[in-house]
Amino acid sequence: MKIIIIVLLLSSLSINNKLEGIWKSTDSNTVKYLNFKSDGKLLEIKSKETNSYDFSTKENFIQLELKNGGIMEQSFYIEGDTLILQSFVDGKQIINKFVKEKLAL
Repeated sequence: MKIIIIVLLLSSLSINNKLEGIWKSTDSNTVKYLNFKSDGKLLEIKSKETNSYDFSTKENFIQLELKNGGIMEQSFYIEGDTLILQSFVDGKQIINKFVKEKLAL
């Protein structure tokens, strides 16, 4: 039992490490960035506003705690340097793609 818990913990840490950092939207109509932080915070940066959410991951799902107390869940996967988020709104599939930003210091 202890081994299973350790494996699950390590796999969730590895998923969070892959998400951590700044991701830029590939949608040319909106400039949008996602900044996943190691402390479980997500900053959504749009051209005129910034929103902050608490997030957690479980397997291939990201769960966001919304300002109104609600919860939103999206499936995700990473292909190379691209993060793909998938959700359903009013029965329609929504797919958003983000490319990992490399910062030069």
